Amino acid sequence: MITGPAQLVDRRLLRLGLPVGPFLGVLIAIGLVGAAIAVARAAAIARIGTAALGGGATGVALTALAAIAVIAGLITWATEAIGHRAAARVVAALRTRLIRVAARPGATHLPHGELAAAAGRELERVDAYVAGFLPDLALALLVPPAVIVWMAVLDPWSAVIVALTIPLIPVFAALIGTANRSRVERRREAFAALGTGILEALRSIRLRKAFGRADEAVAEVAGLAEAYRRETFATLRVAFVSALALELAATISVAVIAVAVGLRVLDGGLALEPALTVLVLAPEAYLPLRRVAADFHAAADGAAAAGAVLDAAPEEVPAPAEPSRPAPLGRPAGLALEGLSVAAAGRAGRRLEPVSVAIPAGTWTALTGPSGAGKSTLLLAVLGLVDHTGTVLVDGEPAAGGDRLLARTAWVPQDPHLFAGTVADNVRFGDPAASDDRIRQALAAAAAGFVDRLPRGIDTPIGERGALLSAGERARIALARALVQEPDLLLLDEPTAHLDPASEAAVMATLDRMRGRTTIVLAAHRPAAARFADLVVELGTSREHGR
Repeated sequence: MITGPAQLVDRRLLRLGLPVGPFLGVLIAIGLVGAAIAVARAAAIARIGTAALGGGATGVALTALAAIAVIAGLITWATEAIGHRAAARVVAALRTRLIRVAARPGATHLPHGELAAAAGRELERVDAYVAGFLPDLALALLVPPAVIVWMAVLDPWSAVIVALTIPLIPVFAALIGTANRSRVERRREAFAALGTGILEALRSIRLRKAFGRADEAVAEVAGLAEAYRRETFATLRVAFVSALALELAATISVAVIAVAVGLRVLDGGLALEPALTVLVLAPEAYLPLRRVAADFHAAADGAAAAGAVLDAAPEEVPAPAEPSRPAPLGRPAGLALEGLSVAAAGRAGRRLEPVSVAIPAGTWTALTGPSGAGKSTLLLAVLGLVDHTGTVLVDGEPAAGGDRLLARTAWVPQDPHLFAGTVADNVRFGDPAASDDRIRQALAAAAAGFVDRLPRGIDTPIGERGALLSAGERARIALARALVQEPDLLLLDEPTAHLDPASEAAVMATLDRMRGRTTIVLAAHRPAAARFADLVVELGTSREHGR
């Protein structure tokens, strides 16, 4: 939880190997140089002022001040360049982490809108956190102590005033951060809800139009946008008021020092040059803390965004070893399920009751049963795409984590995902090395003769998620994508649900020719699949029988 500046440095960013630790080391070095520059600049300005009032030479002091300005500019540029580079690496690492979390088994329940919001706009706020807030925080920790020490040498009373008043700024910032913490979290949740709402409205717009309820989608998105606007402005109001309060505290403190120094100069108790140095140094003591306070709102947003990703993935997900997907072995896979079961998330009962079955290599197995018996869930469990209990054996050996099985498996779900590319791109996803001839053969085997009638054949763009195709056409391209892979195990979930009888017969004939070369497991409602199958497993009844 965010309660103050100290809590805005998430230690998990350091422990997870993200490039924040080395960057903080560079910032400490830059902060030390910045403190020395602040003192040197104040001394040079005071020397110039004293010389000008006394009629002395100012050439050396002006040259020194110019050199200090150049060095300060170079340090500022280096800080920003290093900061943005570190921020880009942190954001990339967090996005990679988020994608790996989304790819974990059982992560399919994560709302896509929230994932998109977190990976996009939310993580962009981390840039301001890393490149802006952290450098200012380093300066705030190092510059004020150095300034106070130097002021104590020149004018102890002024140093005492600064030492007493400067803690007010972080204390006020911590109090404001505590008050604003819940608002920041609500604003982040409102933005995630807005992203989810927009995505859901776009996906369901055809259905809403068909039911004459498209206006409801507009009203829902408008309501979510209004909620986000309210939360954003509520957060900004606190940020603006806090900035005013902190600026006022710093201004009053500097004014008190200026009055005290001026009175002692008039009484002769303080020389002109030390007095000018103190007057120039006093704002420098408060400036880093004022900048931290000004960045506090953006830092809270960035810390919350990074924390949300780290909360979703408390442990790093290892990257897949290379090559991540070896070629199939070229022989059918024997499959055995021992007590395979999937619990229903968030409620009593199970999505899939325990299933134990041995599927010989090269055979065709049909999964049947009433709707809701768990046919699709069983296929997902075999693939390791949902959390499950029980064991999946491939050729007698456990398919640990699903990786061993995925290397030899092709899968055609009920609602296959097609990419926003060409027909060839989508089919070639099954085998990146597939030639155009192999792609055409796979399409023919999948009864996708309609591709020849498209304007550019296999090179015809099909739109995002295959928007330019019908449901049956999308299903046939997905089947061709699986066939071109020439898998050892082929898992099919209602592959002919959207096909006409002629196309269904052609697909069944293709699958029948694959018998003996590929192990086929097919979930289906239609009786044609059961007629072709060597083994029928009826889910929900714990029965199985051969052909």
